[in-house]
Amino acid sequence: MKYKIEVIAPQQLLCGEGPVWDAVNDQLIWTDSLGESIYCYKNKEHQTHLYHEGLHAASLTLHKSGGLMICGNDGFSLLTCEREVRRFNNIAENIKAIQLNDIIADADGRVFAGQEAFTEDRPYDTGYLFRLNVDNSLHVADGGFHIANGMGFSPDDKKFYVADTILRNIYQYDYNVSNGTISNKKIFFHFDKEDGLPDGLTVDSEGCLWVAMFLGNQIICADAHGVIKDRIELPFAQPTSVTFGGKDLNELFITSSALRWKTNLAPSKHNFNSLRGGGLYRVKTDVQGKLEYRAVM
Repeated sequence: MKYKIEVIAPQQLLCGEGPVWDAVNDQLIWTDSLGESIYCYKNKEHQTHLYHEGLHAASLTLHKSGGLMICGNDGFSLLTCEREVRRFNNIAENIKAIQLNDIIADADGRVFAGQEAFTEDRPYDTGYLFRLNVDNSLHVADGGFHIANGMGFSPDDKKFYVADTILRNIYQYDYNVSNGTISNKKIFFHFDKEDGLPDGLTVDSEGCLWVAMFLGNQIICADAHGVIKDRIELPFAQPTSVTFGGKDLNELFITSSALRWKTNLAPSKHNFNSLRGGGLYRVKTDVQGKLEYRAVM
């Protein structure tokens, strides 16, 4: 299928990330994860404005109060509707929940976030996936991540997915929504180097995963069995994350990065002088997404 790529917000963010669709207010909110700025696109007015600044937010999810649950360098935070910041416990089992990279809420309002541990020029210890419960208790859900990235739940909430960008893997777990535990980890999909690096992802209403391929100039769609169904070719190299929005939840919003990062992890024939990205884009599809859950702690 041939897709039309529409530019929604052309600003050149170093790393636009964490798009969340707020259906109540008909708007998309996203962040510059390498800055301290959060942006909002008003769908009806077709206008973008600065939502908040002065808080590092690597990624976002909606909160039941109307605010934003945020993960970042300092751990978990709640940005309230009044733009006040509430911090949460960031130590679990003597492990600091810092350098958090991506976040998602489950059906009961818990939130998961994973660490970015990877450093290209020196040795490092791998990072962790954390779960913050609605009673504010913090737990280590899993370990061994280089860059824990995009996450999603299957439509029946029985499967949980998380990407590790550096290993080019998407992992699948069995999910117990009654207590928030994950089990039976396995590799759901391993990407070829020439595909790019799996970054943010979202799951549609049919259980297909839509994955932003950083340095790969594309979004890859894989079905619930791990079979590639579609590819959206992009006119820029560095998509970072995706989410469905719009009135019918059939519009795929894509964040991107203007960051200059020359790395051997890129596809072998990648042109580092090509357009990198930095703006917010939209693609109308013939599938329907599903609303993401809201945090409740």
